[in-house]
Amino acid sequence: MRLIEIVRVICNRLAPLGWRDLLVQHGLDITAADLERELIKDLPNINRRVPGFEDFASEGRRGIQAGYPARSLLFHALASCNVTSVAGRNLQGFPTLAELEVVENYIYGVQPPSILELRARSNRQPLAIVVFASEYRPAPETVHRKHADMCFSRTGVARVGTAQPLYDGSKRGFTPFVEGDQNAFRVLPARYSAYIAIQTRGNQDAFGPMRFQQGDSNLNFWVPLHKLFAGTECIRGLDLDINLNAHHVNEKLRRIHLELKNAGWGEPDISNAPFIFTEGIAELTTNPDFGAGLLLPVVHPNLVEAATYKGKPLTYKVPASTPILSSSVLIPAVGQDRYRRAPEYIHARHRVLPNGQIQNLNDLPNVTEIVERGGYDALHYIDFTGDGWVEALCPQLAVEIPRNIPAYSLVTAPDFFPNCDQGELLDWTQQSVPSALRENLWRILPESLSDDRIAPNIQITGANFRAEDRTVTAIVALPLNRPEIRQTSLNVQQTMRHTYLPDGAAGVFAPGWDVSRDTFNNVEHLAAYGLGSPFPEDSKLCAALSTFWPAVAPDSARTYVPKNVWPTISPLTDEEIGQTGNLPWDGVAGPKVVSNNGKIVLEYADYDHADYVENSLNKKFSLSLTGKVDVREYEARVLAMANVYRVLGITNEQRGSIGVLSFRAITATDTELQQAQTQTRTTLQGKIYRFEIYRSNGKQPRLLPNNPRKCTLEVDEITTLYISPLNVLVKQRNGAWVSRRI
Repeated sequence: MRLIEIVRVICNRLAPLGWRDLLVQHGLDITAADLERELIKDLPNINRRVPGFEDFASEGRRGIQAGYPARSLLFHALASCNVTSVAGRNLQGFPTLAELEVVENYIYGVQPPSILELRARSNRQPLAIVVFASEYRPAPETVHRKHADMCFSRTGVARVGTAQPLYDGSKRGFTPFVEGDQNAFRVLPARYSAYIAIQTRGNQDAFGPMRFQQGDSNLNFWVPLHKLFAGTECIRGLDLDINLNAHHVNEKLRRIHLELKNAGWGEPDISNAPFIFTEGIAELTTNPDFGAGLLLPVVHPNLVEAATYKGKPLTYKVPASTPILSSSVLIPAVGQDRYRRAPEYIHARHRVLPNGQIQNLNDLPNVTEIVERGGYDALHYIDFTGDGWVEALCPQLAVEIPRNIPAYSLVTAPDFFPNCDQGELLDWTQQSVPSALRENLWRILPESLSDDRIAPNIQITGANFRAEDRTVTAIVALPLNRPEIRQTSLNVQQTMRHTYLPDGAAGVFAPGWDVSRDTFNNVEHLAAYGLGSPFPEDSKLCAALSTFWPAVAPDSARTYVPKNVWPTISPLTDEEIGQTGNLPWDGVAGPKVVSNNGKIVLEYADYDHADYVENSLNKKFSLSLTGKVDVREYEARVLAMANVYRVLGITNEQRGSIGVLSFRAITATDTELQQAQTQTRTTLQGKIYRFEIYRSNGKQPRLLPNNPRKCTLEVDEITTLYISPLNVLVKQRNGAWVSRRI
């Protein structure tokens, strides 16, 4: 069946659901008898005041513009997450991913080029069959920020979960939430497609990359020219077969035993599963509603599980006098650049006794001493993360275009802030935050993975990644003369969905939240095996390292007793850490006041005894609350916390001694706020947060004798603040409120 006939079927299905009425407003009738002619006719009266069409490319004048999705009105309507209503009424249905793919293919197939024409368009630049992850995005989130457009990267980021994927047609994306189960995580896929692409130097005015960096003009980027799909309509004169294949590997345990020489295992064992495994990580789906090229992480009952080998629990010998961080085994980084040959952190708190019983060291007061002393057998755990590649094979093009460039595929940990992207946080930090304040937020900038210029994992056998390929995570657009393109409205709703492009992932810090880095033959490269074993070890340790760790990830610093080098940067609310309600994001309830009779005594979960692997096994993680936080809210919290430090005169060196006992957003009807405003004759406007702050003054916590997982801390006083973008109200020692200007 010709593509136009499949497009007709799609249009006929959607037309009575409000889509005909929506598109007729622009002069396009998707029920026209001659749909092929209707889709290519000139549309002089496209109404960009209709909600969702404000950022449709000004150069777009047809329902289908050959070779240009962003200039095709039908594709924009179907693919834009902001097109959700007609005449004030919600549309009654949305296209499936497979239907979007058909329309996208038709855009490239309505006037199929020949190989010679593609060579001419390449301007003598090298050609290859290249696999890209791609998304259609609103104007503010594109490479050029002029109109809604396709964004492409040769790296995709999928995320593990415990439930099957769910596509939300209104958002044109996948949701991680499971209705009725607040502790479940849906897998989040990544979509890949094959293109004929050119290799060329970075060009900010033509294709990017996004957030163009100094030096990009001297680097080579693969840029898509023409999408490849099966059949006779893709390239004139050819009947193509396009086969995508995906390969992934998890080798965390193998890497551990390569580094810890006396941990009990060596070759040939460590070349077997579960030391290294390729199954059960991710697969390309065969679900017809998802179309081709959707990579789905394999669903498992739990995010982690105990490792077994030859029918027995798999253990390792914890080295004697081992380096530790908190109560996790630490494998030190290599060299000045801190490369990771193996997981930085290893779970070691479940000791396997000679009789086979498992002793939970978290129940012992001296857990850190036991781990540091080592010399015992600890149970290994595995997760189902990994990295690999997605390749495209086309026999009919094997002679004309023999070179194949696979995409780098990451299957990573869950995203606890699916509506906050790392790239958005970086833009805000660089462009909006005053420099004097910016220097006091994080030790390094919160870069996204798309900003890194590092080769993919060149040590993965079979991927054929190249050492010189340093632009694999960059995000690019189709090549056009951007200065000649007119600016559309940027006043549109930004996406509230998971993004699988690498600007939604954290950059490589140390070791990394989504990916780490290593070196091989003096070539720096990305690698998943440097992350924690299993990944909840990273979730605990990196979430607490908030100042050092500028990722859009939960900041757990206020959940525990203040540590000198780990101040709170982006505070979680009382509800999000379980001080109120019963849904702490990590299963660890926040602090509470247990005595205020002359001495203020706080009770905390003890950091060294907190076990995120254990909490994962018991299904205590939840993103039901953090998943509601968008990037504006996240930024507002960071700014509010920074202003609290600033107003109270707390220096960078002193921030680690400050505890945030309570943090929550409040409304103008809050009784205490009204009293404070009356006393100070100041009315707070805008977003208002309430803080309770104290200084630890070097006092040490004490473990509870009957429960070493808990500790208490005595503090001198608690200061209450109400903070808005412009003013702060502070309660002084005598109980009087004062107003201070930010």
